[in-house]
Amino acid sequence: MSDRAQTRPQTGVHHGNLLNEGVRRDIADLNRLFLERALDPAHGSDPWFALPAGPAVRLRTASADARERAARSPFTLFEVRVPQPADARSEDAVADASGAAHVDVHRNEIRRAFGVAALAVVRRLAEGVPLAPRIAFGLEKAAEARLCALSLSESYRVAAWPGLIRPRWTTHERFWWTLAEMAVCGDQLHWAYATGLCLLGPCERSLPVAQYAPDRRRARPRHRRGPPR
Repeated sequence: MSDRAQTRPQTGVHHGNLLNEGVRRDIADLNRLFLERALDPAHGSDPWFALPAGPAVRLRTASADARERAARSPFTLFEVRVPQPADARSEDAVADASGAAHVDVHRNEIRRAFGVAALAVVRRLAEGVPLAPRIAFGLEKAAEARLCALSLSESYRVAAWPGLIRPRWTTHERFWWTLAEMAVCGDQLHWAYATGLCLLGPCERSLPVAQYAPDRRRARPRHRRGPPR
């Protein structure tokens, strides 16, 4: 190997990954926070964190190491939506979320804290890593522009909007089962990541309902083989 090849500068990008190491670290941190809430019975029924029931139980009863592996997904396990500024109902919903805190103070504070953290990461990525929010968060281009245009006070207000956060691909249980099973197995997580990457884009918002029950005897994907000899 030549000296030039040996001294080639490191870019911080994982081989074969679309997002650099710093972005992936931020995503993993947010996914840990998200799973903590999604797998907590006190918050698991909140639409912000409500995972499909079967995979949620599988992850809840799994080891801490398994949940950590699930959190290291190269994309967020939730998606971010930004209200339309011209939509009065969306703006009213933001205001209502702030004004109705007396109904469920704890839930709204949990939501706002998570929303503030997620929006901060999205804005930082949008400013420094082009396309990263759309790949990592499923954020549409127009929504990304609206988010970057928000002031800090507006961001804090939007962080409590009821529609800001929702789990990703809840109607596509195969992804969640694959993620849960592979995280528990401790390997082959690239299959779960590949499934998620295939769901990125326009199809992410128009997925058919998929009924899927895992076969415990076939936790890992099987390759096609010829007939036994």
